[in-house]
Amino acid sequence: MSANGWKGKLYWFVEVVTMLAVLQLMWIGLTLLGLVVLGISPATVGLFVVMRKRLQGQDSLRSLTSNYWATYKAEFINSNKIGIILIVIGYFLVLNLRIVLTINGTFGLLMITLMVMISILYAVMVMNIFQVFANYELPLLRYFSASLLLSISYPIQVIGSVMGLYVFYRGFLIIPGLLPFFGISVSILFLTWMSSQIFRLKGESDGSFQVEEVK
Repeated sequence: MSANGWKGKLYWFVEVVTMLAVLQLMWIGLTLLGLVVLGISPATVGLFVVMRKRLQGQDSLRSLTSNYWATYKAEFINSNKIGIILIVIGYFLVLNLRIVLTINGTFGLLMITLMVMISILYAVMVMNIFQVFANYELPLLRYFSASLLLSISYPIQVIGSVMGLYVFYRGFLIIPGLLPFFGISVSILFLTWMSSQIFRLKGESDGSFQVEEVK
C-alpha cells in the first residue's frame, strides 16, 4: 500500500505498532522460555538483530519473527556466555561498593569515586555490548573491550542514548499500561538506531576497529 495520504500513514503507523507489540511479547516469551536467567540474553540479542533488519528495510512481520526465533536458537549459548560474565562482573561491583561504603575518610571518598566511575563504564558496556554482538563476529572477550571502546570514542551518541532511554522511562511512568507491550521493543529500536549512527561514523573513520559484519 502506498504511504501517500493519511490512509497510507495510518497503515504504516498501525503496522509499526503491531510489530513492536509482537516483538515485545516474543521477547517476554523467549526470556521465560530460558527461565529468565538463561533466556534474557539470547532474547535481547535476537531483538537487536531483528530491529537492525527492520531499520534496513525488512518490514515483513513474519520474516522478522522467523529471524528472531532463528537468532535466539543460534546465539543461545554464546549470548549466555556474555550474560553470565556481565552478571559476575555486576555482582563483584556491588560487593566491592558495599565494602567501599564502610571506609571512612579521604581514602574512602576516593574509592567511592573510583567505584562510581567503574559502575558507569559497566552500565554503558551493558547498554552497548549486545548491540555489538548482534552486528559483528568477534572473539568472546573482545565484545567487552569493543563496546567500551565505541562508547568512549562516541560519548555524544552514548549520552543521547541515555537521555532517550530516560525520556522513554518517564513516558512509561505516565502511561504504565504501555510498558508490557512496548517498553523493551521501543527502547531497543531506539538503541539500535543510535548504534547504527556509531557504526556508520566508525566506518568512516580510520578503521581502528576492524570487524566483519556477519549477523
